[in-house]
Amino acid sequence: MFASGGLEAFAKAEGLSFRQTGSLPPHGDLLTRGGHVEGLVEGSLPGGIDGSLAYYTYTYTTTDSDRHSTSHTRRFTIVVTSIPQSIGFMPSLGFRGPKSEMSGISGSLDEAVQVDLGGHAGLKGSHCYRYRGASEMWTRRLFSPGLVDWLARSEPDFGFELADGVLTTGRAEHLGGAAALTELCEEAAHLTQVIAAESDQESNTGMAAGNAAKDPKASDPRMEMALAAIPVDPPESINAAEPVFRHHLGHSPMTFIHALSYGISITLLLNIPGAALPIILAVQGAWTALAAIELALVLICAFIVYRRDLHAWPRKYAAEAFWRNYASARGLKLEEPLRFAATHAEAKLPFRPDRVMTGPLPGGGEGSFCILGDGSKRADRVAVVAGPSGPVAESELEAEPQGLTTKDLDTYLEQLAGEDRGTPTAETPPEPAPA
Repeated sequence: MFASGGLEAFAKAEGLSFRQTGSLPPHGDLLTRGGHVEGLVEGSLPGGIDGSLAYYTYTYTTTDSDRHSTSHTRRFTIVVTSIPQSIGFMPSLGFRGPKSEMSGISGSLDEAVQVDLGGHAGLKGSHCYRYRGASEMWTRRLFSPGLVDWLARSEPDFGFELADGVLTTGRAEHLGGAAALTELCEEAAHLTQVIAAESDQESNTGMAAGNAAKDPKASDPRMEMALAAIPVDPPESINAAEPVFRHHLGHSPMTFIHALSYGISITLLLNIPGAALPIILAVQGAWTALAAIELALVLICAFIVYRRDLHAWPRKYAAEAFWRNYASARGLKLEEPLRFAATHAEAKLPFRPDRVMTGPLPGGGEGSFCILGDGSKRADRVAVVAGPSGPVAESELEAEPQGLTTKDLDTYLEQLAGEDRGTPTAETPPEPAPA
């Protein structure tokens, strides 16, 4: 382990700024593990990319079968940079070499599929995972023989994560030599250039829409049925329709059937590790006791699932009703967020949107209203995009504790649309006329 002095000397030699600590964007698996920065260099890094070079450390605890807890510390040297034009094509992508401490999975597990690296001998023990909904053609072009060979020549502890346009490239431990730090920066720069070039090519050839990633969770037949069956007044806040949906779902046969089916499945799974008790009861001929125990397990598990569904589903459906009513009332059209990010790659969206609404903007003109989150988290953002290549005006998205309202959205939309046009708003007063 090297002290942060290695980074400080590197920063001084390269004419870059250095800090003992700092924050990094919480994207991907590694940077969301609750770790901390132990040295941070920022600026134009070797290789020609703007980003951050940092020592990053996190600690986790494991418990064995004897309930003995052990703490483990993982140290990395990482380069963090941005490739915003990749969001619509590859929302998440990860790679880990055979000795890398990075997971190789930059998004959620249920959205990840393994990338076939062609059985390259130099990649034995390496793993690569991509976003499930990414285009097969786009993925094959990215992982050309040139990139695969380049990965095979990387150090065994090399890994990277691309998550929502943020690329984290790293190696194990805190590298101390200028040569090793320079090499890592240049590797991150090469990877950035390859991914950016593949993304930019789609825009240049007009193939962005066809090769955009697709959200595998976008279709929810249960939600569509509920929205069609339950008439709600246009909600003024994101949670306003939640009681209506909760009442309906609480009495819906679909909810009970879903909970019961899950209860049976969970009970069957529990019978595998706990098979001894059913076997003993069956051998003793205690069928009534066995049936009572199994029924009790099914009912308990079904009740837990039922309660979970009544918490999650009404909130999700109420939010969907809110967004759809807001867009309809203002003449806006809801778009597929990833497709929008792909077709507007030249605009370089600063975040991956959850919602995109396109149509007339306050004050005139057309544009798109992009939203990440609901204003309840610090990372939630909102932006107005004026066209396929921008400009983009963005802001943090904040809401009151009772939830996001149509009034909040109208305020953000008006202010950001004005910024896109260069029109002064209440927060950006006009400059005084020259004397």
